[in-house]
Amino acid sequence: MEILLIGAVVGLSSGLFGIGGSVLATPLLRLSGIEPLLALATPLPGILPTALAGIAAYWRRRLVDWRTSAWILLGGLPGTVVGALLTRLTGGQPLMIATGALLLAVGVRFLWESWNTPEQPTDTAESPPLPSHPKLVGLGLGTGLLSGLLAIGGGFILVPALTFGFRLPLKRALGTSLVCVAGMALPGTLVHAWLGHIAPQLLLPFLLGSVPLAYAGGALATMMPSRTLRRLYGASLTGFAMFFLWTQLRG
Repeated sequence: MEILLIGAVVGLSSGLFGIGGSVLATPLLRLSGIEPLLALATPLPGILPTALAGIAAYWRRRLVDWRTSAWILLGGLPGTVVGALLTRLTGGQPLMIATGALLLAVGVRFLWESWNTPEQPTDTAESPPLPSHPKLVGLGLGTGLLSGLLAIGGGFILVPALTFGFRLPLKRALGTSLVCVAGMALPGTLVHAWLGHIAPQLLLPFLLGSVPLAYAGGALATMMPSRTLRRLYGASLTGFAMFFLWTQLRG
């Protein structure tokens, strides 16, 4: 039941915030007593179906930029493999602390931006011009390295990069990010499975909670004002990151 509830929380956040869920699933599984490297990698096989459920909600509102996703994945797929292989060089605890620190940084940035920028234009409006291909491939490569190393989908890196760096409207960035998250989850899953970091017995209850809630979260996000969504995203990540870092640092 505990894993089912974790899956539900992760699925809802995946749909709402355009992340694959592992960035939240890993801390939650760790807090439930799962060994660090298993908590790090076990959610990865669940990212693909969870992300696809969220994509469906955004795609219905035409909030997915497929070309941008394709160029990001060109760098992200090989980067994920390299990052996953690098986990053999470090222990689980440093990766847990790194995950928490990244969560905190992203949460604070979104919270600050939500109070200091005007409301964005309608998210269904036409996308800005496609950024240069080398920049998108570079973004994918960097995201893939971190995704493989921390066993995450990469959405919490891509969403800020696409909104702050490439000026995509938030909801379009969320939908586009989920496509990249789904793509980068596959090589990371294969490498971590080969390394023995995945506990198959946890996957079924996790998926039963995550997949239906991912679609519901995506549908809810498309109906919310962008500024409200930014504040919710920032506040949720900031509070959770502070709590998780405290639990890890106290041992």
